[in-house]
Amino acid sequence: MSREPTAASRDVNPAQARAIIEAILLTATEPVTPGRLVDLLAGYNGRDIREAIDALNAQYEAAGHGIEVVELAGGYQLASRQEHGPWLRKYHKTSRQVRLTPAGLEVLAIVAFKQPVTRVEIDNIRGVSSASVLQTLMELNMVRLAGRSEGIGKPMLFGTTREFLVHFGLRGLGELPKPKELAELLAEGQQPTAARQLASELGELQKQAEEESDDERS
Repeated sequence: MSREPTAASRDVNPAQARAIIEAILLTATEPVTPGRLVDLLAGYNGRDIREAIDALNAQYEAAGHGIEVVELAGGYQLASRQEHGPWLRKYHKTSRQVRLTPAGLEVLAIVAFKQPVTRVEIDNIRGVSSASVLQTLMELNMVRLAGRSEGIGKPMLFGTTREFLVHFGLRGLGELPKPKELAELLAEGQQPTAARQLASELGELQKQAEEESDDERS
């Protein structure tokens, strides 16, 4: 039976742990998982890490800081506060580096909402070939290979990446919107209409994420 960590088993005290977590998040280039922080801080468990994050955010808010620790893609990341977004956009005068074409949004939406999914399934929904668009999305690290289907020929399956979650400001796939009419459209054979609706949903999500923060990773 595992024991709860004790103060004696800890290398650093809670105040030092908060400072270390803050330094790690400040220098990290991607969200840091709770498990990774537990590995780095001897004697601390997931609950301790959560309490440290909450304490940091309380400190930031009390002092009126412009940053906060947010949950993103299964981890923690330092980000600017949402209310400062307009000034950040004025300063940077640019949006995200990754700009998706309408076709890219459409294919990415299908992968996001129906993953794991084969290229043939994507093509059938869109009504056109998606090979080149999928390749581009993989190069952008938005889409990944997710194994093989058990169907004839065992075609490759595609799914979204952690970078996809970061780009759209999602903590997990459970935060994706779920179009009510999607299942009906697909059942009625209106695949192109369903694809456009999915792309629209994802486009709105991207717009919202861009408005909330010019760049969560800055």
